[in-house]
Amino acid sequence: MENETPKCPNCNGDTHVILINRTQKLGTAVGGVAGGAAGYASASSGAICGAAIGSRFAPVIGTGMGAITGALAGALAGFFAGATIGNQVGEHIDRHIIGVWHCNRCGAEFEG
Repeated sequence: MENETPKCPNCNGDTHVILINRTQKLGTAVGGVAGGAAGYASASSGAICGAAIGSRFAPVIGTGMGAITGALAGALAGFFAGATIGNQVGEHIDRHIIGVWHCNRCGAEFEG
């Protein structure tokens, strides 16, 4: 795979050039929130399974703790899956659609 980092028009080098990743950060946040909400909303099966497992060990407290743990596990799994996908989509948009780069050596911002 070839180097996708463009050269700075001022410095004529690509060593200090970085992609400005505003959309990537936004995609990570939005994907994480959406994934966490979806994971929490669909965590009823995880809560039921957690409650069933928890009730085996401590009938009253274990059921509640198992249900909470199962729901939180679904929410966390959804958050991380959504954040990962949002990050990748945001990076693709930043790199291939917006395409604004920054040189850390001279401070120039340019389109690549």
